Amino acid sequence: MGGSHRERSNPRAKRRPHTGHRKSESGQVVVAFVVLIPVLIMALFISLDLGRYQIMRNQVRIAADAAALAAAGALDLSEAANGNFVLNETWAQQRAAEAVAAMQGKITEDNWMTISLTSVQVTGAEVEVIVNGTADTVFGSFPVLGIGGFNASVVSKARAATGIDTEW
Repeated sequence: MGGSHRERSNPRAKRRPHTGHRKSESGQVVVAFVVLIPVLIMALFISLDLGRYQIMRNQVRIAADAAALAAAGALDLSEAANGNFVLNETWAQQRAAEAVAAMQGKITEDNWMTISLTSVQVTGAEVEVIVNGTADTVFGSFPVLGIGGFNASVVSKARAATGIDTEW
């Protein structure tokens, strides 16, 4: 009989499992799901936009470098004959514009970003090119929140090859 008394006094002894839900706890998973789904979707859109921004920034950088190198090749031959190595500003601007247009032509398949030449400054044998890129966000624009897209501006500089005395 002593053994049965221990079983009764032991609080862990053969309790029936609780299978019912309390009314105050029912539906909490649904509420959490409804609250978290929009947050997760926004996080997805933001991560997509950050990735697109990095791609756009890289394309703008490539376009700016190509434009600066193309413009640096616009050596004014009439001045170079006199030993004065300077760039022809008109030719430099034209070559930079062609390089940016070629880059824009390569990325028009996706049609989600635009690259444009903003400025070409020629100083002697040096050229500075500024290229802009713009794109819309994945989830559209929300002017009320100040979200309408993103842009990147890249400055690239190059110098004409001068003073080469050695022949190959």
